[in-house]
Amino acid sequence: MSVSIRYEAQLFLMSICTGVGLVMVYDCVRFFRMVCPHKMWVVGAEDLVYGFYCAVMTFSLLYQQNDGNLRGFSIGGVIMGMTVYQYAISRKVLKRLQKAVEWIKMKTRKRQNRFKRERK
Repeated sequence: MSVSIRYEAQLFLMSICTGVGLVMVYDCVRFFRMVCPHKMWVVGAEDLVYGFYCAVMTFSLLYQQNDGNLRGFSIGGVIMGMTVYQYAISRKVLKRLQKAVEWIKMKTRKRQNRFKRERK
């Protein structure tokens, strides 16, 4: 395998990993929204900041690894990594996190109710 083909394959894999990492960050944002509900304008502002973050991370990948040259397969790799993670893993992770949040809220309510009964 030639050096240039190996380099492009490595860039493609790094692009996929970048896409997966971007969706993982968004999962953290979603988890934060589950724990602390937000108003719609705050959700919009968070999404705007996340969009800028995605742009900066993708640009930095291209700048550092490909001297700033825009390559279709690298953008495709980012999109592919995001899509595969979103549909294969993210939904399952978020469902489990949501169950964990509900369990924590239930335990907190029980503790608060017990504390109120003891105070009476």
